[in-house]
Amino acid sequence: CIRCHRALGTVFEANLTLFQTVVAGDSWGAIAVPVIEYQPLAALFFVGALMTLVFGVLNLIVAVIVDVFAESREKDFLNQADEIVREEKEQKKIL
Repeated sequence: CIRCHRALGTVFEANLTLFQTVVAGDSWGAIAVPVIEYQPLAALFFVGALMTLVFGVLNLIVAVIVDVFAESREKDFLNQADEIVREEKEQKKIL
């Protein structure tokens, strides 16, 4: 890889390369594959970072969905309570 020595030369450049590769998905084959070929255990790092990011985003999506359903359930519960009170008032008027 032509850019590997420069991309991993300093801590800042290595972090920038990691962000570019894992988060943005840019140049995955250009950086990660040569590094993994040179040092196979580096695959654990790249896969671990990628899985952490994927599951983190998935967790955020699920949290939003669960929150929306919880709010919907609470509104439905309040509507049911209001309906019961209205029916009770109507029954009292009839009596």
